[in-house]
Amino acid sequence: MIFRLQRGLREDLRLLWSHSRDRGWRETLHWLKSPDTPVTFQFLKYAALGLLTTFVHVGLFTWFSHIWFPSHDYLVAGGLPDELKERNAILSNLLAFPLAAILNYVVNVLFVFKSGRHSRLGEFLLFIGVSFASFGAGLLSGPLLISRGLDPWIAQGGLVVTSTLLNFICRKFIVFQK
Repeated sequence: MIFRLQRGLREDLRLLWSHSRDRGWRETLHWLKSPDTPVTFQFLKYAALGLLTTFVHVGLFTWFSHIWFPSHDYLVAGGLPDELKERNAILSNLLAFPLAAILNYVVNVLFVFKSGRHSRLGEFLLFIGVSFASFGAGLLSGPLLISRGLDPWIAQGGLVVTSTLLNFICRKFIVFQK
């Protein structure tokens, strides 16, 4: 499997090189921004844009968990009970998630995947459904990890990693055209 992955990466890099040689770097950069790029570059774009929307999600989570729903011991003298941290972390994520998910859909449609397998509404609903499923799995694991003594930031990191992997696979093979 590793060799197949390496071979695919080499083929995609050769394609990039020949595209730039035949059409120039300006046209190649334009091509790389389109959803028609090989899977290697599609995943790299997905990861980069996912990082952007992750920063938005974490930023919103941070804001909500500091301003509206305190979720961290350092915000209150003497700390917070674990149950309150769990509840507030869930509430902060429930507010941050939809905003980040909508941004993620928009950038994925513009730069990563090809629409057309489903109607626009069906595509959006599937996209959000996949997001909610992976988010739900991470969200359910968060309180469990926090109640076992794990810091909310580490639990949040687990949510991000789990969501990224599950989302790419489902979006690539279920939501958008291959």
